Amino acid sequence: MRFSSPTRAIGVPLAIVFGLAFFAVSMTVQVPTVHAASGPLDAQASELVRLINGARSAAGLGPLVIDTNLASKARDGSIPCPDNAAKTIAGRAQDFAAYSQQSHALRLCNAAGYAVSGTLFVGTLQSAWGYGSVGEILGYNGGYGNGAYLWQYSSKSLWQSWTYATTGHMMAGWMSSSPHRNIILGGYDRVGCGGWASSAGTYYYACEFSRGGGYATRAAPTGSPFSNPLPTAKPAPPAPTAPPAGGGGGGGSGSGGGTTPTRAPTSAPTATPTSTPTETPTAAPTLLAVAVPVAAATVTPDPLAALAQSRDDMLPPARNAGFASAMLQLAAAAAGSVSALAAAFLAIVSLRRRRRESAL
Repeated sequence: MRFSSPTRAIGVPLAIVFGLAFFAVSMTVQVPTVHAASGPLDAQASELVRLINGARSAAGLGPLVIDTNLASKARDGSIPCPDNAAKTIAGRAQDFAAYSQQSHALRLCNAAGYAVSGTLFVGTLQSAWGYGSVGEILGYNGGYGNGAYLWQYSSKSLWQSWTYATTGHMMAGWMSSSPHRNIILGGYDRVGCGGWASSAGTYYYACEFSRGGGYATRAAPTGSPFSNPLPTAKPAPPAPTAPPAGGGGGGGSGSGGGTTPTRAPTSAPTATPTSTPTETPTAAPTLLAVAVPVAAATVTPDPLAALAQSRDDMLPPARNAGFASAMLQLAAAAAGSVSALAAAFLAIVSLRRRRRESAL
């Protein structure tokens, strides 16, 4: 097929316009949308159990075993709804992450939004699963990450270990709050912890405690996820030495008495203080205090940063952000060029129409 000169004059600018338009659109849609990862935090929940037992060890208490049912309910195991027996609620940590809310009371299933009932979960542990003395501690944080963090607790002895930053800060918050510390060091023998990350990157944690129970148990973890060496303890200063005992004077004979013997001075014995035995506090099922440590600000994902990250295999790290910015600027420029070329195309068409009219 052969095109006439007027057709070619119109077709060439039109092809350029559509080509640049397609280029601009393709550059724009290549910027990905980034969402924070969400889901279970099993490694972190396991670490909380280990740190809890570490704190108990420092206080001279025995370790807790993991109750599989408590661990399930703390994570994502179904829980009966307080307002509708036909419905269930997700486990504590997962439910908190889904609604970005946290409460010792169970939420209502039939409510339009997040609304809590008058039913405490620790009460449900007793009524639905037959536990006796129970307790619950909750908390959340975000922005700390999972890097190495040295957590320690000192009571009758010092216990320290490397852990995740998020779990270390969580334990620091709990142990600085007397209601939470009393549960951690309470008269329980079982525990179950669960963790869940929300879509916004916040980590929600729940730990359930009980004394006794009819469910299977397993040993708690004992090893740190990090191999970093622990700080070397400073050597204790040497104990002071007692002065040498002085010899008594020799006895004289006859009327002249000898010198009176002098006893060597000895330091007065120091009584070793003994701690007054205290009753181990047991958390009442109506505990409502919640430890919420102030976390570092959560960074909102940036599409430019995401685009730069996707180009790591192509450009050096220092140029990633510049590349992404340049691409978006180029897309904007291309979009502007489309408008300009479209205007030029219309002007060409109008001019040729006038020429034909003048020729007639």
